[in-house]
Amino acid sequence: MVKWKKAGLLLLLAGLLALLAGCGKGDDKVLIFMSDKESSSREGIDQIQQKLDAEFTDPKAEFNYSPLFDLQKVMVEYAAGGNSIVILPKDTVQTYGRDGAHLALDEYFDKEKYPEGVFESGVLKDGEDDPVTEEHLFGIPVDQMKMFQDAGYVPKDMLACVVVNAPNADAAIKVLQKLTEG
Repeated sequence: MVKWKKAGLLLLLAGLLALLAGCGKGDDKVLIFMSDKESSSREGIDQIQQKLDAEFTDPKAEFNYSPLFDLQKVMVEYAAGGNSIVILPKDTVQTYGRDGAHLALDEYFDKEKYPEGVFESGVLKDGEDDPVTEEHLFGIPVDQMKMFQDAGYVPKDMLACVVVNAPNADAAIKVLQKLTEG
């Protein structure tokens, strides 16, 4: 009987590993993790997802929405979620930014247009392990993003940022530009 339990446990673990391997975090999809403290309804996000699916297929973008804001979940999503973009409350973005969690967006967006997304934060430099504090545009305010405005879903004090461990930062920036410009 003990052998069967061990065999069953090993099969369960092997299946779980296969399932996780199949959930790949490939470069062909841009995952957008979003969670806010208001636990907003899903309708606006679904509308934005439909528009992205219809109008913007290269790269493909997909929302990973968590209706309940939880700092532990946010930490997991930053570390191992395979996300390229995070959309979170500004205070959360700034907290994680201290350790260099986001890419500076100055060369892709006009920082004068998005002053709410400009702040001092950690920036990881090539070859260095510790972030250096610099002021940059790190996030685009969600209430200024055209696709969110068109969907009638404009949560306040939320920023969209590209994470430094994005599987494909160029694709993530294209998606962020599409969300912003409509």
